[in-house]
Amino acid sequence: MSGPGVLTQDQRRALLAAHNAARAEVGAAPLGWSARATEQAERWAGVLARRCALEHSQGSGFGENLFLGTLGFYDELDGVRAWEEEKRDYRGQPLTRALAPVVGHYTQMVWPSTRELGCATSSCGNNLILVCNYYPPGNYLGERAY
Repeated sequence: MSGPGVLTQDQRRALLAAHNAARAEVGAAPLGWSARATEQAERWAGVLARRCALEHSQGSGFGENLFLGTLGFYDELDGVRAWEEEKRDYRGQPLTRALAPVVGHYTQMVWPSTRELGCATSSCGNNLILVCNYYPPGNYLGERAY
């Protein structure tokens, strides 16, 4: 078990580029990297490493995506790719309670009013944990991502 890993500038650039490529595909404005969102992601990644469980934080004021994958096999970009794969099930319809668990990672990535991104990693056992935070948050029931 280890605490949060500070992402390198190259990792941050790659995560931001991957998010912005997904956003560009649907006409959403690009995100900027946020120190505030990163600090929250680092704090929560540390908590998840200590708990050795994947669960969403509560009341942070950020949207949040989580990914868990085998260390050495998956990296942080695999998390973004997994979230983006949910696009196959999203056609621009309003979010519902039933739909949000199926496409919610993807829709948070491309939510039109979101402007900031911050991510961090940690590990527990043989698992990589990725936390990405978004501000302002998205995924409002009854609204569309695009």
